[in-house]
Amino acid sequence: MNKKFNDNILKAMEAAEEAVKVCKQAMIDANDESCRAMYSAIQKDCEKHIQMLKSEIELHKVQKKWEE
Repeated sequence: MNKKFNDNILKAMEAAEEAVKVCKQAMIDANDESCRAMYSAIQKDCEKHIQMLKSEIELHKVQKKWEE
């Protein structure tokens, strides 16, 4: 079975996790509250996406479409 869709989930997970790291640092480095608010919102969205991706991985495991 082609596992390309699983690779895409992992790539999306890696990108979202990296975005969270960038946003955390950007909030420290930001020089005004509007930037901090923007980075905070982006971070929350990325954390939500990470949870969605984790749920999809669990679903794939149940469906026997995931190889560890």
